[in-house]
Amino acid sequence: MKNLLLFAFLLFSASLLAQSSDLNGKWVGVLTQQEGGFRQKYYCELSIQQKGNKITGTTYVSVEKVHAEMVFTGEVKGNTISFKENRIIQYSKLEDMAWCLKWGNLTLRKQGKVWILEGMWDGQSVYGPCIPGKVYLQKEIPRA
Repeated sequence: MKNLLLFAFLLFSASLLAQSSDLNGKWVGVLTQQEGGFRQKYYCELSIQQKGNKITGTTYVSVEKVHAEMVFTGEVKGNTISFKENRIIQYSKLEDMAWCLKWGNLTLRKQGKVWILEGMWDGQSVYGPCIPGKVYLQKEIPRA
């Protein structure tokens, strides 16, 4: 009986996550960079379009008066999304600064009524490997 209840709970949890894991929309939050990066904390947005287990979209990152927008592709496997930015489509920067094209894995979870994506990122700039960091995003609720 215990095994049957556990199986039913796991099946229910998996189906709930599958139904609710619509990633489409805007995700907002912060991107951090370990010590030695240009800054340790940036504003970050991901605009995601999901078709099946494939995702595409744009990343917008800003700090102070500089910003960049990148295009990414990725894949959803369970509650994990993998992403990889493949080009910068517009940016502003300071002298001797370079933006990173990032990649990583983000975990989808629900905290109360809020959907969260979080995980680690790595990257590459024209100067070589970037100092990595973390991403923490919440799904923005559309407003009328």
